[in-house]
Amino acid sequence: MELDSVYIPCIYPDETVTSYVSRVASKAGYTARDFCLDMEMNFQALCDGKPEALARFSELVGVEGDRFPAAIFKRTGDCWFEFKQEPFSRNSLRRATVRVCPHCIQEDLERDVDHEKVRPYGRWSWNIASIRTCSKHKTPLVVATHEDHPQKVHDFSPLLQPFVEDINRHVLAAQFREPSSLEIYLEKRISGDQPENLLSSLHPHAYASARACEIIGATKLYGARVVAESLSEDQWYAAGQVGFDIAIQGVDGIRDYLDHLQHKFASKNQNWGPRQIYGRLYEWLAHETEDTAYDDLRKTITGHAFKTLPMGPNDEIFGRRPAKRIVHSVHSAHQETGAHPKRLKKILHAVGLIDQSQLGQTDERILFNADDAKFYLDRVEQSMSMNQVRDYINAPRPVDRLLFEAGILKPWLTGGTDIFKHHAFAKCDMDEFLSDLTTDTKPVTNDETNLVPILKAQKLANCSTLEVVQLILEHRLRTLRTDPNETGFLSILVDPEEVKSLVRGKDHGGYSLREVEKKLKTSTKVVKALVQRGCLEAETAINPVNRCPQTIVKREILDAFMNKFETASSLSRRLGIHLQTLMKHLRCSGVEPAFAVVDVHATIYDREIASKKAQELSKHEQ
Repeated sequence: MELDSVYIPCIYPDETVTSYVSRVASKAGYTARDFCLDMEMNFQALCDGKPEALARFSELVGVEGDRFPAAIFKRTGDCWFEFKQEPFSRNSLRRATVRVCPHCIQEDLERDVDHEKVRPYGRWSWNIASIRTCSKHKTPLVVATHEDHPQKVHDFSPLLQPFVEDINRHVLAAQFREPSSLEIYLEKRISGDQPENLLSSLHPHAYASARACEIIGATKLYGARVVAESLSEDQWYAAGQVGFDIAIQGVDGIRDYLDHLQHKFASKNQNWGPRQIYGRLYEWLAHETEDTAYDDLRKTITGHAFKTLPMGPNDEIFGRRPAKRIVHSVHSAHQETGAHPKRLKKILHAVGLIDQSQLGQTDERILFNADDAKFYLDRVEQSMSMNQVRDYINAPRPVDRLLFEAGILKPWLTGGTDIFKHHAFAKCDMDEFLSDLTTDTKPVTNDETNLVPILKAQKLANCSTLEVVQLILEHRLRTLRTDPNETGFLSILVDPEEVKSLVRGKDHGGYSLREVEKKLKTSTKVVKALVQRGCLEAETAINPVNRCPQTIVKREILDAFMNKFETASSLSRRLGIHLQTLMKHLRCSGVEPAFAVVDVHATIYDREIASKKAQELSKHEQ
């Protein structure tokens, strides 16, 4: 069956199916539902874009082809539609509300086609909730009527009739307004004319882009806690423009705006939380919609929250928890460590993690990098004084002070300042020191009686306590044991002989004065006199065993001296001549001592001269 052409009005490319069906019915003198019943069709099926219903209607009005030449909002689910391959949620459309441009309706009425009653038609753009301005006439759309009665909804022509009858007034009342950037973007994107941009990449669907821009703009213009239901269409128009300017910059633009919300929150006296900081934007995404089209926006907000807010593994936003904490507040650090907030603020300020301007803020608003603070927060709850350290590692005075001054025991917080009087040490650092000290140890056995504690070993080896400790920490001692009756520092046993061998200094290459005595076979008094009178060259060197300065005579110096000089007693023994006889003979032969006897307290001759004269005596006696 096909209608007589007199009942078929002109159809327009941007007209919706519901508008056209309503106009056909009106021209025939019916409501849309009654007309469809008489034609054995279902009006709601046509409104929902059912293919079978559209095929039947196409045949009725004589339209050829596979697709009806009108804008079809096809229902794809209980709350979902599709138009021009773009999905739309029911909330993103205005299907029960007849919104129109007065100038468009006036132009429709002035056309000389069709009966005046059915000349006005509904454009598809009027069904998109976020399009509130006619881009052709640059005027806000107005609500011609809102009818949700099941028998009247979607029936465009009769619903519009009261508005048409007063069209002149509506045209005169219409105001001028440029379409917002968001509205222009939406029309182009839905029509397929909008190139890919940062906003499109952030939101996969046009309706999601639009609503995100509006919510963002609303919180920017009217406050983070704005009540969406209180905003007028004009306010939503302004919000869309502001939100578009932010969102068109992509993820970076969104993050900058989230920084703005966080900065504003910092100046208010409110409890911390995503709800308080992100306001309606958070409420909407967390509780008012589960639409996955906004997941990228949720991801952006989540990432921002994890990176800029004091959120730990136990905190949650949009069902996600951070794998690790990035930002701490004094409040969260207090909850995590148990340390008093005032002490935390002193410490964080002293180490430069918070500045002076932050000290006046409330604890939850003083933020700092969690990684930078980890070293200090890990130690603040296990902090110890020097006296406590001494007891903990079982080191007597003044060993604890020596280890500290050597940098082996390191405070995590330096004292001696106006803020902190005493040094603070951490239990974990002391445990690490004791672990390093005992790494190579074994329990002592009964037959290892030669092993002694560190303090005794340093005396036996003529070295310092620090030297023994350093040998242990550097793993240079092969024999290390622990005394089961002691703990910590005092439990360590070492071999003093092994320590001696490792701490012995470099050989100075000379003889001590006592060794010189033995070499010369003379007395201490003589050796000292020789050195003091400059007869025997000496110098000061460090004893390799006790590391004390001592007077020595280089080996080559002493050898040269002994080759050059000889005492009378030594010459007497060597030649087998009685001492007195030898000395008398040398005196009679005119051989005098090499050094004044009164100065060196010994008779020492030039070895070569004295030997030659003494040998003459031996020959004479023979």
